[in-house]
Amino acid sequence: MGHGADVKWSYRVATIAGIQVRIHLTFLLLLAFYGWIYYTDGGPQAAIDGVVFTLLIFLCVLLHEFGHALAARTFGIQTPDITLLPIGGVARLERMPANPQQEFVIAIAGPAVNVLIAIAIFVVLGGIVPMREFGLVDTASGTLLNKLLVVNILLVGFNLIPAFPMDGGRVLRALLATQMRYSAATRLAARIGQVIAVLFGLASLTSWGGPILGFIAIFVFLGAQQELAYAQFRETAQNLRVGQAMITRFQALPISLRVGEIAKTLSESNQGVFPFVDEQLHFRGIASREELQRASTQLPPEASASSVARTPPTLAPSTGFGDALELMQQSADPLLPVVNASGQIVGLLGLGQLAELSALRQPT
Repeated sequence: MGHGADVKWSYRVATIAGIQVRIHLTFLLLLAFYGWIYYTDGGPQAAIDGVVFTLLIFLCVLLHEFGHALAARTFGIQTPDITLLPIGGVARLERMPANPQQEFVIAIAGPAVNVLIAIAIFVVLGGIVPMREFGLVDTASGTLLNKLLVVNILLVGFNLIPAFPMDGGRVLRALLATQMRYSAATRLAARIGQVIAVLFGLASLTSWGGPILGFIAIFVFLGAQQELAYAQFRETAQNLRVGQAMITRFQALPISLRVGEIAKTLSESNQGVFPFVDEQLHFRGIASREELQRASTQLPPEASASSVARTPPTLAPSTGFGDALELMQQSADPLLPVVNASGQIVGLLGLGQLAELSALRQPT
């Protein structure tokens, strides 16, 4: 679960319950890596079993992320996609819940799915799991269901570590936010997470620690720092307005522009995104530089250039940054148009402008 996920180098493999399931290219490299490890450990059959086991692990991870997504949906928060990465899965929520009770439910829903999976496997196994299976998870030995049960137990334990970016950090923040301001709860939860990260780092230097624990320590420390920065940004943004940060110097394209004129227009500007307007400067759509370039090579010269334009959400100059941030998280566009009460475009706004002005307003 997160604010967002980079879908570059990821590919859609399915759509379930209206949510795209995407696999990052590096995930395939992970499968190949584990296939080779299992092959060297036990031959071709071990390689096949190892790849199947790895896929089943990520199926559990996928179900975990669907737990977050479906819990969020009950509160009206949509999840455009879930991406499987070598380090796990990320459910890209269109916005993060502001209500602590909602955040608690959404955060705990993922580990709860793994608990249910573990219980189901435990019942199938007749309530008996040899303790030796806990040491066989990363080997070619051991029974598939036993190892899968152990994996789900480990997933629950790891995700409930009370530190960002794990679910446990969000659970802790949600509980703290019932007693204090959201920003204060985030700061305290982030600091607790960083203390845990330091302890992990120190433990990694001992004989029972190791490099993996050191990697987790760095992952947890940076995750806490990122969550803290995001929360501070959100808090500062509440008192700012779109009109204070929008770009007012930009080139708008007439809706009458033809495809044959695109090349000349692009050569005269280095803008990445172009809004289309009518004669009264009313906003009529927006297109990226890349989309216009493709249109210039794929469409007939007499076609309307605005045919490739999209109509993303629009902002008003008086819109608060908090609302603007939510709209940007929901939209795939790098810039959103700012229009006045008459529907005329008066500016463009991107996350860069939000962050820049927010940083200027941070207390020193």
